[in-house]
Amino acid sequence: MIRIGITGQAGFIGSHLANYFRIQDDIELTPFIRDYFEDTSILKNFVAKCDIIIHLAAMSRHPDGKILYENNINLDKKLITALEKQNSRTHIIFASTTHEMREGDYYASKRDGQKLFQTWGGKFTTMLMPNTFGPYGKPYFNSVVSTFCHKVAHNEEAEIMVDAPVELIYINELCHEFHKVIKGEIKQNSYIPSSTATKKVSEILNLLLNFRELYVEQRIIPEFKDNFEINLFNTFQTYL
Repeated sequence: MIRIGITGQAGFIGSHLANYFRIQDDIELTPFIRDYFEDTSILKNFVAKCDIIIHLAAMSRHPDGKILYENNINLDKKLITALEKQNSRTHIIFASTTHEMREGDYYASKRDGQKLFQTWGGKFTTMLMPNTFGPYGKPYFNSVVSTFCHKVAHNEEAEIMVDAPVELIYINELCHEFHKVIKGEIKQNSYIPSSTATKKVSEILNLLLNFRELYVEQRIIPEFKDNFEINLFNTFQTYL
């Protein structure tokens, strides 16, 4: 059994990962709550129980960029301190984004956080995640899909700011990619899971409007062209 811990386990990706790992026969999930970061001894105990830690915990939005940056870096430093005090060989999988080279304090915290873990010197893999969608994503926060699902489900007008193509991966597909890294199928130190669909923003919205018309108004199950449409429909239902 591989003992896995997930910081940020209560978030969108973290909660789905936890549910995914609970049904795997090769993984034992080590519980984690955010308060562990406030107690050095508890954090050390958590580290000691893990063969692998997926480090998701981070603040992604705050009106004060300095607070956001310092919060994320402090979380990284606390985890590294616990690893060092425990003399741990735990494999750290650091969650970042394919957009990490963009300007902004969040992206800077991701880049600088990786440097801290590289200096630590233990086994370390960066997971550069594409835009991820799935059930119970937070509107106006996790993805354009979450926002559109919420608006369409509640008969609110959804506005397209820029009708650009978006590379997407479904949350269950992302969980499978994490599992591949854990099992050692992915060897590189920085890994970008392939997106499984590329859709323009208008395409996503039109599909959701069609789902509402057929499923909500006419009580008809839509016909799906591919896995993306099935996954989008399963996501949409959770907002009704």
